[in-house]
Parts: sequence; C-alpha cells; structure tokens
Amino acid sequence: MQGDHTVSYRLLPRVLWLLVLTSLTSAQSSEQRTQAVGSRGRDLEYRRQDDRWLRVEPAGTFEVDSEVVSVRFAPGVADLAAFRERVGADFEPLDLVRSNRLGIVDLRVREGSDVLAVVAALRATGLVEYAEENTLGRWISDPNDALYSDQWSLKNTGQTGGSFDADIDADLAWDLGGGLPSVVVGILDSGTEISHEDLTDNVWINPGEIPNNGVDDEGNGFIDDVYGWDFGNGNNSVPGPFWHGTSVAGVVGATTNNGMGVAGVAGGFGNGDGCRLMILGVGDSAPSGAILDDAILYTADNGGAVITMSLTVGQSNSIDNALDYAWDTVGVFTDCAAGNSGGSVGYPARHDKVVSVPATDDQDDRPSWSSQGPENWIAAPGVDIRMPTTGNGYHYSSGTSFAAPHVAGVAALLLSALPALDNDSLKEILKLTADDVGNPGFDNQTGWGRLNAHAAVQHALDNDCNQNGVYDPDDIANGTSADANANGIPDECECTAPSNFCVSAPNTAGAGALITSMGSQSVAVNDVTLAATDCPPGQPGVFYYGPNTTQIPFGNGFRCVTGTTHRLPVVYIDGIGVARFDFDLTTAPNPGGIQPGDLWHFQYWYRDPLSGGPSTFNLSDGRTIPFCF
Repeated sequence: MQGDHTVSYRLLPRVLWLLVLTSLTSAQSSEQRTQAVGSRGRDLEYRRQDDRWLRVEPAGTFEVDSEVVSVRFAPGVADLAAFRERVGADFEPLDLVRSNRLGIVDLRVREGSDVLAVVAALRATGLVEYAEENTLGRWISDPNDALYSDQWSLKNTGQTGGSFDADIDADLAWDLGGGLPSVVVGILDSGTEISHEDLTDNVWINPGEIPNNGVDDEGNGFIDDVYGWDFGNGNNSVPGPFWHGTSVAGVVGATTNNGMGVAGVAGGFGNGDGCRLMILGVGDSAPSGAILDDAILYTADNGGAVITMSLTVGQSNSIDNALDYAWDTVGVFTDCAAGNSGGSVGYPARHDKVVSVPATDDQDDRPSWSSQGPENWIAAPGVDIRMPTTGNGYHYSSGTSFAAPHVAGVAALLLSALPALDNDSLKEILKLTADDVGNPGFDNQTGWGRLNAHAAVQHALDNDCNQNGVYDPDDIANGTSADANANGIPDECECTAPSNFCVSAPNTAGAGALITSMGSQSVAVNDVTLAATDCPPGQPGVFYYGPNTTQIPFGNGFRCVTGTTHRLPVVYIDGIGVARFDFDLTTAPNPGGIQPGDLWHFQYWYRDPLSGGPSTFNLSDGRTIPFCF
C-alpha cells in the first residue's frame, strides 16, 4: 500500500501542477484579473500587470513577490527534502531560503515561474497546512520626495498658513494604490521636458514604435512618435520651450517617493510604477485650436485613458467632434481648466463632454480669478502649487491650469483601481466624494465641491462587491448583475438569510423532519453544512436541490422542490435522528456549480419503511439558500 501511496503523490501533483499552470497562463493572455482563496480562507483578488501579479486588498494594492513563497508543511512532512520525496522530481523546483521555529519555510521558485501557479500546486498536494505568495509592501509614512512638505494640495497640515486638511487627501489615497502604468494620461499642453529627473520614469513610451528608425512602425500616421507628438511643430520632439506643460505633467505624474522633487497625484510610489504621461504639444507660446482636435484624437486612438487640458481656445466644431469621439466612442475621461478670468467658464471646459475644474486655495476658498459657471463640476487646488519646471527645476505657480491635472490624476487612480469605470461613473464618483466647500450642494464657484482623492478611490473599491473590476452601479445598469430590491447592491453580493418553506409529514420518529443549514452562504468561504433533524435513526437519505418550489404529496410526505434537480451523495441518519452533509460548493453537481447570485431550494429525502404509511420514504420540509460572493 505504501508503494501505491507514493505513486499517487508523485503523479497527482504533477497533473495538478500542469492544470494550474495552464489555467493561469491562459488567464495572463486573456484576462487581467483572477480570484483565489487565500491560505486562511480570504477571498483575494489578483490583477496581472505587465509581467507581475498585483494583489488587491481593502487596504491597498500590493505587488506579489515573484521569487519567494511561504509554506508550512503538514504533519508527517518533516522538511523540504521529505516533501520532495513525496511529490517526486517532476514537481516545480524549489530551493530553501530560510525557515523559523514555527515551521514556516520560505522557498525560492524557479525564475520565470508563475508564483500563483506554484502556490496553487503546493496547496493541491495536500502536503502543506498552507502555502501562500508574499507581497512587496511600502512603509506607512509620507513619501520621501524632497519637496513633498511644500505640497499642501496633497497633504495640508497648515504648513503654508492654510487650513488643516484643506487638501485632496492624496497620502491616504496612496495607501489604496498609487496608480498603474497601464493607465495613460494625455498631457495636451506646451510640451514636456521628458528628461526631467522627476518625470522621466513615468513618461509614456509608444509600445509599437522603434525609436529613431524613420519608420511609422505601428501605422498610426506618425513617424517615431515614441513619447507622443508635437502637433505645433509637426515632429516627435515633445519637450517644448515653455514650462507650462512640464508643470501640468508633474502634477499628474511626477514620480512619487523617489527621494527627489515632488510627488505626483498618480505617480506611483517609486521605481517608475505610476501612471504614464503621453505628451502632446498643442502650441509653444499659446495653444492652437487648429491642432487641438488632432491631439485629442491621437490620445484616444493610441491608448489614452485620460486627457487633461489646461488651456482655453475659441469654440470649434472640429474640437467638438474630437471631444465627442474621445468621450463617447473611445471612453476617454477628459477634463479642462475652467479658466482664470474670474468670469464665465472657458472653452473647451464648458463642453458637455469635458469636466470643468475651477480652483481652490489652501483654505478651501475660491480665488477671485477662478472662472465660475454652471459648467463647473469639481474644484481642485490651484494656488501656489509646487511643481516641476523646465531646466530640471521646481517652482510654484497658480491657476486653474494646475487644478485640472489634480482631477486627471485622481481619475487615473480610479481607473487603476477599477479599469472598467466609464466616464459617467467617474464623474459621479468625483461628485459623490467631493468635500463640499462652497455653498451647500452644487454652486457655480466650486461645482460639487473640492476633490478628495482618498474618498473617491475608497468609494470605487467599496462599490465593487463582486470584485470583477466593474463599478456595482454599472454592473446593475448593463444587466450583468440583478438588483431585485433596488438598493444599489448586486444580488450576488447580498447574503440574505436562508428560509424554510413547505411542510413535512410525521415519520417513524414521531415528528416531521426539518431541514436547516449552517455556515456562510459565501461561495468564497465555502463552508455550508446541510442538516435534517427529527429523522428515523439509521436510515439512508439524500439531500437534493433545484430551482423551483412546490408542495405536492409524494411518498409519506410532500415534495417541495421541482425543476431540474440535483442529488447529493447518500448520507445516513445518526443515532439521534440527524443527517448531515458538508456541501462542497466547488463540486456541486449542477452544471456550472454554485455561483454567487444563485438561489437554490433544498430538501432531504429519506427512507422511512416502518412508518405505516402508504410508502417507504418521506421528506423534510424545504429550505431556500441564496448564495453570494
């Protein structure tokens, strides 16, 4: 027998390893998200980003360590050598890194292996108490950018004489995620100094273009557009002579926590892991309306998710059409500075497919020069903003020009958290989470209030209850999720209480059998136990379930469940008249298994040969169980 066990351990993990690896490799090529159950039953979400896995938790997003996994071997498996003996040479190669007195062992995986596949294969062997990936975290502190303390707009401690917390709470938002390179922000401005020490790591690089070969490699009509395009001069040299675009880019995506300069709203947290800055020049000394539409189209057609404009020009049908295309057809979130005239909101900020951004100061007041009108949607800091400038330097400047990129940066954070957010939902989240700093409710001066990055990102994460990367209201609106009680929460996320229905008839035990259930209805937790009480001891029976309810005579009792029904394995009633079955939802017999949002009706059908009734079997009452995530 020992030889048989050895063979099974050597073969089964290899098969499981191949299955798991194939599954996850397929996921990498087609899906950006996956879900798994953690070592302590936690339902964890993972997102694939380039060549790394990210783990999404309520407290933030963490990069998965691609090199080291941790395990505690099961009793009877003394160490790594004993584990290798049991699983055989075909199992994923693992090297011991360290162990401790609690029996926790860190193992280095082979270079190039998918760490989540390794963890899944380790768990599948049955030879570990747990196996888990590790994450690369960050220190709970302010970023180390040398000038961060000057950036009251991100964290206002009163350092400039302003009001405490009159800021966008960027530091708290970064605890939830600092932005991802997959989110590209188009900077439509005067050009940007891409060699600036605080910008270079987050500048977008056209993945389809080979630098300086004189060829339009990806066929988009632009030759060597590696970092974007200078539409004003018709070339690929995106650094302009005017500082304005460099400063706007810095507000959005200056590299955060790199030990120098300033922090960008969506600049990541060091190592160039922030959102990417696509540079589009639309004029050197002044913006040109004749080319602004072309820059908008370029951003939309080349992977841009957000456009920010800190400019005003005369109204144009060409620009209108480009804005409509970007917002409606491609889904590019677009914002623009409201203007610095103190009067009416400028154009294109007043366009209905653009989010108009007025300014606030360090006391949450509107500066007199910030343009006002019903087109304003949300305000953001715009007075004495510390930013990069040309010549690899830094300076202060004021204007709605620097309020708009704050909003663009938060939009990028939101899209990093929930990539499927559409523009209407982005606008709504900004509105719902703004700090109301002007007159109560909406006002022409500050719109719906001053931007709050932390509240916005937290709201987005809190409203993705099924963790599919889609905002819950969008799931309901597009029919992906039902909302029977119209409370804004997808039905699959609501674990409403199970309930009994139908009736049971007396049996040999003298009473009618009653069905109940224990444990969580969460599919991820997977700990449902079915039980029937007041049954005749020693008799066999089966729990079964189906989609519909009824109450019709059947055997010595009533059948309560109809439709296409599914039987679970036979269980015997114990000596005190109780039948129990631990229902593993992952092996449920119905096609597709038990899924969040399912509603199933259960009943226990059992032998009752001595009841004196017309038949030899009886049934319990019925129980309805709604399942959720």
